[in-house]
Amino acid sequence: MSYQIQNLKAETAAAFTGLFAITSENVRHFENGEYFVLYARGSKRVQSILGAEREILVLGNVYDDQQARSVRFARRLINESDGRLESSLCVIVHQDPRGNAKLKRWGRENGLAVIPVYTSTGVLPRNQELERLLSYEFFTQDPFDVTGPVANDAQFFGRRTEAQELARKLQSGHIRACFGIRKIGKTSILHRVLAELKDNFDAVTLFIDCQRDDVFGMDAAGLMHSITQSLLSLKASGRAYAEVDACPSGPSIAEAARQFQAALSEFDRAVVLAFDEIDYITPSNGGAEQWRAGFVEFWRNVRAAYHAAARDERRVSLLVSGVSSRWFAVESIDGVENAALAFIPEEYLSPLPRGAANAMIKNIGAMAGLRFEEAALEAISSFCSDMPFWIRKACSSIHSKIETAVRPITLQASVVSAMLEAYGHDEGAALAKVALQHLFRVYPELREPSLALLVEDSQLPAGVRRTLNRYGIADTTGRVSGSMMRMALVMVADEVPFTDNSAPKQDEARPLVSEWAEELAGISYRRNTMERALRSLVINFLRMSALTNKDGASAKASLLSAIPEKRRFDLEPFNLELIADKLFWLELVSVINKHWQLFERIFGDKSAFNENASIINDRPDAHAKHLEPSDVAMHRRALQWLDERIAKV
Repeated sequence: MSYQIQNLKAETAAAFTGLFAITSENVRHFENGEYFVLYARGSKRVQSILGAEREILVLGNVYDDQQARSVRFARRLINESDGRLESSLCVIVHQDPRGNAKLKRWGRENGLAVIPVYTSTGVLPRNQELERLLSYEFFTQDPFDVTGPVANDAQFFGRRTEAQELARKLQSGHIRACFGIRKIGKTSILHRVLAELKDNFDAVTLFIDCQRDDVFGMDAAGLMHSITQSLLSLKASGRAYAEVDACPSGPSIAEAARQFQAALSEFDRAVVLAFDEIDYITPSNGGAEQWRAGFVEFWRNVRAAYHAAARDERRVSLLVSGVSSRWFAVESIDGVENAALAFIPEEYLSPLPRGAANAMIKNIGAMAGLRFEEAALEAISSFCSDMPFWIRKACSSIHSKIETAVRPITLQASVVSAMLEAYGHDEGAALAKVALQHLFRVYPELREPSLALLVEDSQLPAGVRRTLNRYGIADTTGRVSGSMMRMALVMVADEVPFTDNSAPKQDEARPLVSEWAEELAGISYRRNTMERALRSLVINFLRMSALTNKDGASAKASLLSAIPEKRRFDLEPFNLELIADKLFWLELVSVINKHWQLFERIFGDKSAFNENASIINDRPDAHAKHLEPSDVAMHRRALQWLDERIAKV
C-alpha cells in the first residue's frame, strides 16, 4: 500500500505544479487508513478563483471505496494547523468511482468545501485541464443544501454560545424551554446541548423523543414509568446518556410518581430530562386523546418530583423543546388547574441575530464561489426573516441560477433581490406556509393575530406582539418580519374564503383579512404569470431579430442596451435566459420600449402599453395598502389588456 500511496503523492505533486507550490508533503495514518498529505499554496489566479488566501490541504488515498473518515481526517488536520490552512476548503484525490458525491456530502456535514479529484489510473490532468476540473468540482457543489440537524462549529452559526450556556444551566439544576416555529433550529440546538453535556459536564441525560409512536401512544402513567425504568437502567450501567425505553404497561399514576421520585434519589450527579417534540404529548395532539387529561397529570407529578429532589439537595433539570408554548401558558385545561403553568418557562428559539445570519450566508457562500455585497446579505436575511433554514433554501436557489463559468462572482443586492422574489413565488412562500400551518394547528390562538399583521396599522396587544416576534412572524415594530413570511401569510389567509356577501352587522364586524388576501393573491398570481410570459416574449423576439440580422447586435447585447449602465455591469456575466430572469418588471418594459419596432405589431399603441404596464407595476401586495374596488377593477383591466395581446402571439 505504501508504494501505491507514494506514487499517487508524487503524481499529484507533479500535476499541481504550475497551479500550486507544494510547501509540505508526507504520508500519515488515520483510523487504520493511509493517506498522503500535501500543503499547497495556490498561484494568484488559483487564489482568486477559489477565494483562498492561505495554504490548501490536499489529501489523497488509493482506496476504491471512500469512507467518511477521509473528511474527518481532513477536518482534524485543518483544525490542528493553527490557521495555516484554509478552514473551509480542501482537495481529496481518490480512486472511488462513486466518491465525488460522497465526499462532497460529507464535506458539507463537516463545514468543508471538498474538491474531489477522481483518477482511475493514478494519472491526473495538468495545467488548464486541471484548473477547469478543480473549478467545476468546487463551484458546482451546493454547500447550502443541509437537510438534517446541524451540530458542528463550521455550520452552527450564531448559537454556539447559546447552546453552551444552556448546557451549563442544565448541569446546575435549571428548568429550560426551547419553543419555536418549525425549522427554526430547535433540534440542532438540542443536539448541540446534549453533546455539550456528554463531553463537558458530569450529568446523566435521558432523552425523550415525544414524536415516537411508542412514546406519545402511552398515557401519563406509562410515560412516567418508562422514564423511571430508563433512569434505573442508566444507573445500573453507569452510562451518562440514553433515550427513553418505552414500556407497554405500568402501574397507576400515583405508583409511577412514587417510583419516579425514588429513582431520582439514586443519583449523586445531575439528572437531565430532555423532551423533544413536546407537542405530541399535549392536548394539541388529536391523535392521542389520552393526553387531554394526561398532560396535567404528568406535569403535576413531574413538578412534585422536581421539588422533592430540590429539598433533598439533588440536581434535576428539565429541557422542553417544541413548537407551541400554549399549554404551558394557560391557567387551566378543561377546568383543571394547569400544573405546568409557571413551571415550564416561556422561552423561545427566535430567528438568528442579523449579524449571525449575514455571517452564515457569507461563509457558506464562499464554499461555492459566491460572494455577496453587504446590501445583498441584508436583502437575503431580511427576505427570509433571519430564519436559518429559510436562508439556506433561498441561497440554494440562488446558487442553482449562477453559471459555474463566471465564478467566483460578487452578487449585488439588485441581482439577489430579483432572484429572491422569484424564489418566494415559486417555492419559498409554500415552504413558509407549511411552518405557519403547523404552528397554527398546535397554537390556533396565533392565527388571527398573525393574519391581522397583513392589514396596515393593525393594533395588537403588547403580549401578542411579543409572542409573534419570538416566533419570528413579526419584527420588533409589530410588522411582518419579511417578504417570505408575508407571502406565506397571504397564502394562509387565502385558504379561508370570505363567503358572507352581506354587510356584517356593527357588533359582528371583523377585519376582512381573508377577503383582502384573496384579492391580493389573485392579482399577484396573474401578474407573476404575465411577467413570465413577457420574459419569454422578449427573449424570443430578440433572438429572432439577431438571427435575421447577422450583422447586428446579439440578442444579449440588445437586451443589455436597454438597461442602465450599472445594472448592465451587474448582469453582464450571465447568459440571456438568466439575465431575463433577473430583470425587474420596469426593466422588461424598458427593453420593449427600446426595441419597440419588434413589439409594435403585438401591442399596437405604445402609450396604452406603458399606461397598463405602469398600473401592473403598482404592487399592493408588496406594501399592504388597502384595496378599493376601483383598484381591483383597474388592475384586472390592465392585466386583461396585456393578456389579450400576448395570447395572439
